[in-house]
Amino acid sequence: MTSQAAIQPVMPFPRQNVRVAGSNGVSIAAQAWGPADAPAVLLIHGFLGGRFSWAPLVNGPLASKANLVTVELRGHGAADKPEEPSAYADSKVWADDIAAVVSALGLKQFILVAHSYGGVVAFDYLRHEGSSAVKGLLLLGAAAEPPGVSQDYVQPDTLPTLQASLSQDLSERVGGIRGFVQAISRDPLPSDLHDALIAQGAISSPSMLAGAFARRPVSNVDVFTKLDMPVVFVCGSHENVVTQALVDHVLRAVPHATSRTLDNVGHLPQIEATDQVAELIADLIASSSSK
Repeated sequence: MTSQAAIQPVMPFPRQNVRVAGSNGVSIAAQAWGPADAPAVLLIHGFLGGRFSWAPLVNGPLASKANLVTVELRGHGAADKPEEPSAYADSKVWADDIAAVVSALGLKQFILVAHSYGGVVAFDYLRHEGSSAVKGLLLLGAAAEPPGVSQDYVQPDTLPTLQASLSQDLSERVGGIRGFVQAISRDPLPSDLHDALIAQGAISSPSMLAGAFARRPVSNVDVFTKLDMPVVFVCGSHENVVTQALVDHVLRAVPHATSRTLDNVGHLPQIEATDQVAELIADLIASSSSK
């Protein structure tokens, strides 16, 4: 029999746990970890994600030096989950949701970190809200362009499992989510975190994926060219969702962009190479503080 003392949570309780009214009154969830007066870092997850997507960062030493804010986007985690795909198809909706979190938590300046589809959401925010508050941008295997802009920017191998996660049949859906989580990591994840990622994916809305794929494919190049903060695009050596063509596309268009490849890492660098990602975030914080 396992003692209670031996059971460790995947994440500690956050310092602050809020729900804010996003676009059209949809409730968005956010959590804050670490000192409130430390430099702020806003973490935006991707498809099927949530707070557990950032568990190793929150559990690591960065949380003692930064005000880490995790957002659970509409359709995910503790946020509302509208049933209509149209609730997820408008760029302005996502921008308003992030702006509501930024305002509610009083984030005057922050480092923006986006993983996977969180990249699309980050650029929605930058398009509609501007970049004055964003002092650095870290893209982690991020979809910097919306679905449909170019087939060259997404690798097809993981799409079948992602499509399976849209099923209305719960067992098929969970099977698709399990397959997706296993496919995007280079090596097997710790069992507790693996199970937490599947559970948070299972409570996400299939309508979110359908709406995201139905959105108008407008390129973000016009946003890229206006960015005036440091931008780092990070991919694992075994990245299997976004392509090198997308990375090159961003590097050509963003004035201050650099890239970093992490060895033996898949599509989950914040989990598979937590220390290296924490170091990159710390570097962006230091860079913004010196200006």
